[in-house]
Amino acid sequence: MDSDTNNTTTLSEIEGLLRRFQFKEVLSDDTSSKTIWLLGIRAATTSTANIVDEPIVVGHNAAIVVLERMAFSPLAIAEAGCSLPTLLDSVLLATGERNDVYAWATGDASVAALKPDLRIALTYPATQKHIDKHRRQLRKWVSETPELYARITKPFIDSQPTSRVQWVHNILSKQVESEHIVFEDPDPDNGFIIVPDLKWDATNTDNMYLVAIVHRRDLRSLRDLTSNHLPLLNNLRSKAAVAAKKYGVSSDQLRLYVHYQPSYYHLHVHITNVLLEGKGMLAGRAHLLDSVIDNIGNIASDYYQRATIPYVLGSSDELWSHWTVQ
Repeated sequence: MDSDTNNTTTLSEIEGLLRRFQFKEVLSDDTSSKTIWLLGIRAATTSTANIVDEPIVVGHNAAIVVLERMAFSPLAIAEAGCSLPTLLDSVLLATGERNDVYAWATGDASVAALKPDLRIALTYPATQKHIDKHRRQLRKWVSETPELYARITKPFIDSQPTSRVQWVHNILSKQVESEHIVFEDPDPDNGFIIVPDLKWDATNTDNMYLVAIVHRRDLRSLRDLTSNHLPLLNNLRSKAAVAAKKYGVSSDQLRLYVHYQPSYYHLHVHITNVLLEGKGMLAGRAHLLDSVIDNIGNIASDYYQRATIPYVLGSSDELWSHWTVQ
């Protein structure tokens, strides 16, 4: 099956899920990224005449839909070759104000160069972990000493079933997303696969967001890294520049970092354009790869086994309950 057929099949499946999506509640929203997370179910029928208020069954019919306003594409607008009056004459304004030389308004633009204006992400069937991840929650700051890591966090990580990262293994084994691989080093110890992150539309290079997933399965988080892993990390840092160059992004425009705590326990490195900003890059979660390499290479091989690492923990995170009773 070629990529065009795969794409058609995928779009058909997504459209089928959206047609059957029955809204239940807003899990959360983020005005800065113009994103909203909706919880609902995949209804048994698409017929509006036979709508039944079905209950949510987690892991069965539960579905999460993420709606995100996409950034404008300067290239698409430039290629349209339109003068401003032609480009914007179809804009329908709803409200507006003016003060001296300044004016502002809200409206709707049915302009081909400004479309598509919406990115949709789906999780189906959604588990309780998926739902909790996106639900608005309380947050607290914790300082994880090596002793607390050994007593609380490590047992929690050890208890995670392999099924939680099966989707990662599917990417590494090329069962899925093989057509999206930007770069691969197949070396089992120092190799990795680089693919576009699901949060990026793969078009606007200012928002370039790639992720490098290592082939090794014994590295789960920042805490596992020592100077023995410098060949892997240095290799990844240099090859990230090769991958980004395919999108016209130079090495001095890259921000490489790892999360702690990560969203899944299989070592991966985030590779973004420095122009991109987001909550995942904030202190309390992001650790720059350059700093990681320097810490284990020049300060102490076991730096991350000896360091106290502070981070922000959410109340819907499974780890929250373990810290609450400590």
